[in-house]
Amino acid sequence: MQKGQGVVSFSFDDVPASACHIGAVLLELYQARGTFYICGSLTDGVEQNQPCHSVDDLKRLIDNEHEVGCHTFSHTNCANASGADLASDWERNQAFFKQHGIHNQGFAFPFGAYDLGSKLAAARRFSYSRITGGGTQTGRADLYALKAQSLYSSTTNVEELHGLIHHTARKGGWLILYSHEVSDNPGPWGTTPALLETALRLATQEGCHLLPVNRAIDYFLA
Repeated sequence: MQKGQGVVSFSFDDVPASACHIGAVLLELYQARGTFYICGSLTDGVEQNQPCHSVDDLKRLIDNEHEVGCHTFSHTNCANASGADLASDWERNQAFFKQHGIHNQGFAFPFGAYDLGSKLAAARRFSYSRITGGGTQTGRADLYALKAQSLYSSTTNVEELHGLIHHTARKGGWLILYSHEVSDNPGPWGTTPALLETALRLATQEGCHLLPVNRAIDYFLA
């Protein structure tokens, strides 16, 4: 990771409908695109009292050049699943994507939970895997355990967020942010439009590239 200019990626897990609508629109206002990690079992459903994405939402994201990735079909804890169960769950999600003509190449571990076996299995199937863990990646990044920083309104301190983004810009690093819904009254794993826009504004002011995860990888490997 020796490009000299920092990168900030915005990602959304499970993908409530608000992430596809409010979240995607805010990103586009800043000429940014995000990565949306989908569980096929949640499509047209409800999670944590939040309406989830539809197939039309996903197609609209793709048409607008966002990235759609895999988050297992059933939001499976990969650290606890057998190899056979995990493979079956991945296949169900891939069948969902294929049914709707949705290409995907990246993966995010639900809960950020993985072990060595699931990490190696994901590496054989996907071009990269994202975990949680927090902080900025500088110098090197593990393509099959890309760490990400939560952007939850309930826990995010704006001064600390600014510090992370400034560090990313100064070190030419890569900061991946993640959340779930985008709402004025989010749950514990969601963000407000105001906080998302603050992160976008700070990253822009610091001169960072705003890239979805797959394009950030292409940027650093070019």
